Amino acid sequence: MTLALGRIKRGVRAAIALCGGIDGAAATADRSRSVAGDWNALNHRALPSLDCAFALDEIAVAEGKVPPIAAAYCRELGGLFVPNIDPLADDDTLPGMVMQLMRELGDVSGELQRGLSDDNDVDAAEADRILQRLDDHDRASAKLRRALRQIVEGGK
Repeated sequence: MTLALGRIKRGVRAAIALCGGIDGAAATADRSRSVAGDWNALNHRALPSLDCAFALDEIAVAEGKVPPIAAAYCRELGGLFVPNIDPLADDDTLPGMVMQLMRELGDVSGELQRGLSDDNDVDAAEADRILQRLDDHDRASAKLRRALRQIVEGGK
């Protein structure tokens, strides 16, 4: 078993635990107990198909938790899972401001990754582009802070 598969398996096992164990996962994904047991076994290469992984992760989302399988896949792909509060939120609402802040942070991370990709070092031009992305992030953060301070000061 590869290290990546082992890390994904831990995410699958966490999702299975949130479903109440193997029987709950089998019922949630509409699969047999033995199939869910294979998913749960660290030394078995079986992983849930996408539809089953989605069903298992939905339990975590329903409980207000990060979906462990999706988060494990994100990590393996070099990213991270950030819950999307409301994808249709207006930019001037708190959920919209949080999503803008996350987009800006992704832009910072992406710019740094591009800077490091050629020589594992950041030159002056790359650093300047990263700083520009950080400035955008800081503006998004300041907008969210202002909105939250208005709530605190207004007693809402």
